[in-house]
Amino acid sequence: MKHLIIILTSIMMISCTQNQVKTHIGTGAGAVSGFTTCRALLNTNIQLTAACTLAGAWLGSSLFYHNDYNIHTAVFVDTLNTSPGKISNTNWGNGSTGSWGSVKINRTYLVGIKKCKDYESTISITQSWPLSGINRETEHGIACQMPDGRWIIEDTTQ
Repeated sequence: MKHLIIILTSIMMISCTQNQVKTHIGTGAGAVSGFTTCRALLNTNIQLTAACTLAGAWLGSSLFYHNDYNIHTAVFVDTLNTSPGKISNTNWGNGSTGSWGSVKINRTYLVGIKKCKDYESTISITQSWPLSGINRETEHGIACQMPDGRWIIEDTTQ
């Protein structure tokens, strides 16, 4: 029974971490916290400790990846990668938090071997505990794609 719980917990933790490196960190930190809380502080049995480890991993992965800033970053990079060489807009919204954002590509051009894009990025993100309030920002900038595919922000103004 103990081995089955450990195997199932491991499988579930691996499936939770397929999205981003931050998710790996969050999952690991959450799992350690859950394990420590139940095993060391509460002195529980192996089944409850495994359940606490799994719950901590799930909570940790959701805290580090499923937030609106990461959604905006993903949409921003996708827009840079897929926008045509003319003006284009991409919008996103999260109905459960009320947050939204937009990315507008104004111009695409070459600087040497780098493909660069002038962009405008706008967010309106409702922050949750421990922060509170709405963060609204508009950023204008230039993003350039390096030969290896990475995007580098060359210049920004707010």
